[in-house]
Amino acid sequence: MLSDISYQILDKTLGELTLAQASCERIRWTPVPFGYTLLLHRTAHLFCLLLPFGFDDVLGWFMPFATALVAYTFFGLDALGDELEAPFGNQPNALPIGALADTIEINLREALGETDLPPLPVPVDYLLM
Repeated sequence: MLSDISYQILDKTLGELTLAQASCERIRWTPVPFGYTLLLHRTAHLFCLLLPFGFDDVLGWFMPFATALVAYTFFGLDALGDELEAPFGNQPNALPIGALADTIEINLREALGETDLPPLPVPVDYLLM
């Protein structure tokens, strides 16, 4: 049986978990507008296409290397933005929500005094899912 204080603490914690879950669901189901993604792609391509003309007088023969480095950085940041659009999932770069939930469950069951606990999640091929 729970005492009044334990019930209040449990209720407060459950309310905080509900707010966190609602925030995660808003992140998950709010897509990045297509126009924003399209503008970023086109701007990166246009900038990298015009960049050699700006570097030609200054860098000479090093212009292709500098352009390649800047293009690699811009397209890498563009790809990173695409990855960050979907933080929850089963991809290798996604957050390990399942493992976090299992760990929380095990910790709560242990705090309640249970002794027959499942094992903690372990990485498979260096991925914790």
